[in-house]
Amino acid sequence: MKQFALLAIFCTLGAQALPDRTPYIINGHQAPHQPYNAYVLYLNAGNSGFFGGGSIISDRHIITAAQNIQGFVTWQIGLGTNIFSLLNTLTTTTATPHPSFNPTTRANDIGIITLVNSLVFSSTIAPISLPALTETAQLPLENEEGSIVGFGFTTATSTAQAPYLMRSYQRVTTVTLCQQHYQITVPNQFCGQDTVGSSNICNGDIGAGFVTIVRGNAMLTGIASLMTSSCANTTPSGYTRIVPYRQWIQQITSV
Repeated sequence: MKQFALLAIFCTLGAQALPDRTPYIINGHQAPHQPYNAYVLYLNAGNSGFFGGGSIISDRHIITAAQNIQGFVTWQIGLGTNIFSLLNTLTTTTATPHPSFNPTTRANDIGIITLVNSLVFSSTIAPISLPALTETAQLPLENEEGSIVGFGFTTATSTAQAPYLMRSYQRVTTVTLCQQHYQITVPNQFCGQDTVGSSNICNGDIGAGFVTIVRGNAMLTGIASLMTSSCANTTPSGYTRIVPYRQWIQQITSV
């Protein structure tokens, strides 16, 4: 993932409507509000950093990628709407990356941000389900479709957040295809790809949730972690699988 200097993070953006399909999440479409979605701005001691995504899993916890946590000291969380300029923001200085996170390979790329105060759940702010502690299936399954939402770049040359939440749909690829692009650990990581609409995650979407429908319910089964240097292609994106870390998540959050 490219790292960029912090650029006008909370600028005022116009409220003009976007078409349902833009040229590029990359090649995503404007998403309806997802109450679990969190915008994550992460800053180091020098007050510089970048932004990514996360998912609400309890009234005090946001799950995201460890790369959005390690080396940073402050996190600003945006919640409650699919319009960037209207996000409700709060700040915390407490976050926990997985202790075995490898920033080179992105192994164990998962972490928890802890909020200062408890969220009040409503129709616009609500947690997403996690796999059961006893789940044995390595969700998501190969060829299963998942959705990813984020305020990340909408073109390979963008330098600012998307004004509206964007969504991509990807299918889980084979392990063999994933390993052609990334040094992954199986089953802890998997890849997703959209060969139909050519959508893809981009800078600013790392940490966003990969959500699948499990037994009729929306469930967080992955976290965006790996992407190529240029987003404008159909190269698979890499994700951290939730199931192998379910016990660790419970230890940190009691969820």
